[in-house]
Amino acid sequence: MKRIYHVIINPVAGGGKGSEVAKKILSELTEHQFTYHTYQTEYPNHEAQLVQTLLEQNKLHGFPNDRPLGSEETFPMLLVIGGDGTLHHVVNQLHAYGANYPVAYIPAGTGNDFARALGLPDDPVEQFWQVVKTRLPKTLPLLSYQDQIQGDSQVFFNNLGIGLDGKIVRKTNESARKKWLSKWHLAHFSYLSSALVSLFEQKAFPSRIEINGQSIRMDKTYLCTITNHPYFGGGVAIAPTVSLEKAEFELVIVEKVAWFKLCYFAYHILRKKDFRSRSFHRYPAKKLRLVTTTPEETQIDGESIGARCYDLTIQLTEQAFW
Repeated sequence: MKRIYHVIINPVAGGGKGSEVAKKILSELTEHQFTYHTYQTEYPNHEAQLVQTLLEQNKLHGFPNDRPLGSEETFPMLLVIGGDGTLHHVVNQLHAYGANYPVAYIPAGTGNDFARALGLPDDPVEQFWQVVKTRLPKTLPLLSYQDQIQGDSQVFFNNLGIGLDGKIVRKTNESARKKWLSKWHLAHFSYLSSALVSLFEQKAFPSRIEINGQSIRMDKTYLCTITNHPYFGGGVAIAPTVSLEKAEFELVIVEKVAWFKLCYFAYHILRKKDFRSRSFHRYPAKKLRLVTTTPEETQIDGESIGARCYDLTIQLTEQAFW
């Protein structure tokens, strides 16, 4: 099996970590005489434009998802180096074109929650050679939403959060501290400081959920997260029993309570301990409808999409990965 690597690089991912990781991977590609082409992002969401160009120029084609390629067959390999946001834009563009083309991913972001859920090794060079040795991609469950209010839709592979975590992500991504701390690989401290402020700023909001044949109304929703695996916020196990091996996801809702109870919740979540509370709810599902009637901050795969009202239908989809 011979591969032509099309390498999409986000050099500013992870506060410059994307550039550092890319140098290591390109060194391996050059040293071992792989055929490859590189494409660097130059502005937000540029990776989607790069994927579109590759598809329209017919440079991503011909991979049979149902069998390993023979030793003499040649095919183009899409390799993405960046953070979860970079991968989010790449996968969404593939799905927009109806192209379930397999993706190889070398994480180089701040949180890297998808890589954590996959159990990828920490060393990017080791990750690369794991891709090289893989003969057949694996299809994983992803999530998609359709919003009846905005008329838009997206695919996501980590989580979609409305309320508290949406506010935390926006504050973190806008913070000058994040850029500075990322250079020293301490970006988690930026999340922590944003979380402490957001805990007191976030107000309760009403939501309605239709899930598993039930209609549930929450008048004091504080955090509302739909997640595809255990982690959000750079390794916080909000849903420890969820797995990418299962074709289901989980809705996690925390209702507004006194601040000391929120600290109690946070302590148990950070320690990955199970606990019970009338204000903490977890619902496994394969499809759900979520309605909010007040504009709330929202994040999807670690990127802020602003404050909106929603009428969302969430369901499973899939994507092939190396």
